[in-house]
Amino acid sequence: MHITVFGASGKVGRLVVAEALARGHQVTGFVHRHSNFEHHEKLRIIKGDIHSGKAVAASLEGSEAVICALGSWGTRNKDIVSSGMRHIIPGMEALQITRIVSLTGSEARDSSDSVSILRTVTRFFARLIIGKILHDGEEHIRLLKASQLDWTVLRSPIMTGGPALSYRLTLKPKAHWQTIPRKAVAKAMVDQLEGPGYIHASPFIYR
Repeated sequence: MHITVFGASGKVGRLVVAEALARGHQVTGFVHRHSNFEHHEKLRIIKGDIHSGKAVAASLEGSEAVICALGSWGTRNKDIVSSGMRHIIPGMEALQITRIVSLTGSEARDSSDSVSILRTVTRFFARLIIGKILHDGEEHIRLLKASQLDWTVLRSPIMTGGPALSYRLTLKPKAHWQTIPRKAVAKAMVDQLEGPGYIHASPFIYR
């Protein structure tokens, strides 16, 4: 499978690229600045601006699926993921690429969620602390839900280093203090492309 990975040079994106290559996939990695990837015969790196529809479209040429590992932490407007989706979605639809797996934080809400009192309280405090990041994640889910794509959004708690331990996916949120290794998240994202996956859903990932 030929996969385009957006955010390929990020902490999760680099692991996604490594995981996909290890499984024999062809990968196009979309990066903003520096990549520092070692040469690999099945890896192509494209440097571009995620706000450019032309650059995004060029990175999608020849691909069969997409993994979005973009992140807004450390950016000025905290809107990289949703801004990226505004170009990724039409670019995929124009090329008739249907499958995409994306990533956001566990506090981001999907409109289909049943919300408990506890999640309402934690969301209130999350909005005070990371309001723009939260909005970015939720807006990108909304854009995907309004598209014609076969999408999956993994919602992750705080990510850490370490080995790729086993993981579980569930549509019901778990304890807020949990963590998950980034390698497990990267593995799960590639697994979702290779298997039937959670189509049109936003599962939570946990150990």
